[in-house]
Amino acid sequence: MKNNLNGFRTKALIGAMFLMPLGVANASVVLESEVQITNGALHFDGKKVARFAEDNGTETYDYFFGPHISAHGDSIKKYKDYIFLTWYKGGKQNREVMLSRYNTKTGTIKTIEFPHRHTGFLGQRHIGESHNYISVAISPIDGTIHMLYDMHAYGTDRPADGSFSNDYFRYSYSVAGAADVSDDEFTLDKFVKDTSSVNEGENDYKHLSLTGEIDYDNYSGLTYPTFFTNTDGTLLVYMRKGGNNNGGYVFAHYNADDSKWTEWSQFNVLDAKSHGNDYDWGLYGSMKYVNDKLRVGFQQRAKRDDKYVYQNGVFYAYSDHPSGEGNWKNHRGESMSFPLVNTDEIKVFEPGDYISHTEQDSVHIVQNFDWTVTEKGDIHIISRVKSRDNKRPDFEMVHLHSYKPAGADDFIITDEFAGATNIHTAGDDIYIIGLNKQGRPYVEKAKGGTNDFERVYEADSGKQFSHGKVHIKDGKLYYYLMERSEGTSRPLHLQVIDLDI
Repeated sequence: MKNNLNGFRTKALIGAMFLMPLGVANASVVLESEVQITNGALHFDGKKVARFAEDNGTETYDYFFGPHISAHGDSIKKYKDYIFLTWYKGGKQNREVMLSRYNTKTGTIKTIEFPHRHTGFLGQRHIGESHNYISVAISPIDGTIHMLYDMHAYGTDRPADGSFSNDYFRYSYSVAGAADVSDDEFTLDKFVKDTSSVNEGENDYKHLSLTGEIDYDNYSGLTYPTFFTNTDGTLLVYMRKGGNNNGGYVFAHYNADDSKWTEWSQFNVLDAKSHGNDYDWGLYGSMKYVNDKLRVGFQQRAKRDDKYVYQNGVFYAYSDHPSGEGNWKNHRGESMSFPLVNTDEIKVFEPGDYISHTEQDSVHIVQNFDWTVTEKGDIHIISRVKSRDNKRPDFEMVHLHSYKPAGADDFIITDEFAGATNIHTAGDDIYIIGLNKQGRPYVEKAKGGTNDFERVYEADSGKQFSHGKVHIKDGKLYYYLMERSEGTSRPLHLQVIDLDI
């Protein structure tokens, strides 16, 4: 349904959220275990500062974008009886890349410290950079561990002083079988050193590409690394190439039989205008491997003279190829151009139609966007649209849940949705998972193809957390959480919640 909601309606919805009953609604969804991973993970505890701000001269760690860098991004994976978790070592002067492996059978946590330290915003080590999280994955075929980290579109001129000219891509990987070694053998020497011409010494574990070849054109300007595996166990990775108004998704897969990554494939072109489109565009969203297919959902960002200050639209596509190398289609099953040039081919709807503003740059569609697909094939997309100016007297904000039940022809779009930052799936159900006002986890659940959310779990005691990362595997929620604390060095915990699937 399509409604133009006013500010009064938005406030009423928010008020209703505050009055929702608390407590566990379904006792079969239970906290199974909690374990502390470390008591000293990096957090930016200072304030948001200008692009080239001076060091504040204290241990307080200021930042440019946001305060989170540990328990952030693609930082947790389950593999067999192990949980792998990444983080940066706490303390403004530390910042080392860390990898922990929690053995659920022995209860042992082993942590590897890598020599590399977070390089900060554009090489300014005193300004934290939240884009630069550490992603981790394990190939289930050969047991190799793969990590991508500390990147935000770097190249010979980013930073401008050229200091990252031989350090624009940061990849570490292990020997085969390292993921399965005994607790005592889980050590740094299981990772492969860089022996290329650009190595930084005998203890350099960073590699400048996935393939082992120096390839600046293909490996510079990359951000947001994310790993996943397909149905036959093949490991895939995607990243964003380029920038906010002119960017694209690139992806590759790992051939475990010969221990090599493929070259990047493009989901969409860069410089779309030079390919015949009316404008260049970038994308904010994600690529995921869900319901046995590689899929993409995003909002478009372009610099245009229209009512949208940043992003607009909701776009979705999927591939019938197991590694995404062709056979891409829109939600109706119609073939799209590959790589994509014109986003109209895969557009689902326009969230900006759900508020009344028409002035240039008046509509803000940025946060609270995510999507998923159930095993049955129900597509679910959440988004938020609001006035850019929060103080205007006719302020509007609408949370939208757009879903297409399996077998349906079109999406159902409803504003009867309280809003969320992310949406997840397991089996035929969808989940909203987050922290309540007290900083404790809750889980809301609905059947796929519906908007009927019910709170099935909420902790009413225990530790309080500031943020976390959700990972669902084999019917369980692995919630990687940072404890509410002070300073740049804070505890991380892992909660395992049985979703009763």
